[in-house]
Amino acid sequence: MAPRRKSLSTGDIARHCQVTPATVVNWIKAGKLQVYTTPGGQYRMDAAEFVGFLEQNRLPIPEELQPSNERRVLLIDNDPEVLERSTQSIARYLPTVILEESDNAIEGLVKLGAFKPHAAVIDLELPSVDVAELCRRLRTGADTRNMFLVVVGENTADPELVRRVRRIGVDAALPRPLNFDELSRTLGRLLKLSFG
Repeated sequence: MAPRRKSLSTGDIARHCQVTPATVVNWIKAGKLQVYTTPGGQYRMDAAEFVGFLEQNRLPIPEELQPSNERRVLLIDNDPEVLERSTQSIARYLPTVILEESDNAIEGLVKLGAFKPHAAVIDLELPSVDVAELCRRLRTGADTRNMFLVVVGENTADPELVRRVRRIGVDAALPRPLNFDELSRTLGRLLKLSFG
């Protein structure tokens, strides 16, 4: 495979998006693409920024721009044992996944912004947080709307909370006690990774 390019011209972007270069220039002028200008006056876009643009607009990512099978997953659960066992299972079955974890909601929210995970696994019963509202905001946020959301909750969880979360459109809801292999399989399916 050829080495990945670090920047793209308007022609490259047009080819990947199957539009004309003039359309790409219009996107640039409208602020839809974040580009820089070369000393010769040509537009260039960082390849990683372009991949972000494609992800945000749910457009296919060309193979030559695809990152490796590496994916980022954030686990937010107030039970340290669940975090530890989840981490062990994911590391075993999905070794290319980069994991971050948090045992409290505030730290978890900070990590959501900084870590930019492809998927988040969230405890339905985080103290001091309306998890349904959190999921709603993640679903509507420009930077997070394409993130896969998996919620984990007791069978005794508040039925209204469960209904609200399902209406928002989480990608999976897993019961407690958590089956850690099932969690890994679910993440593998969502992230399109082979389950090892």
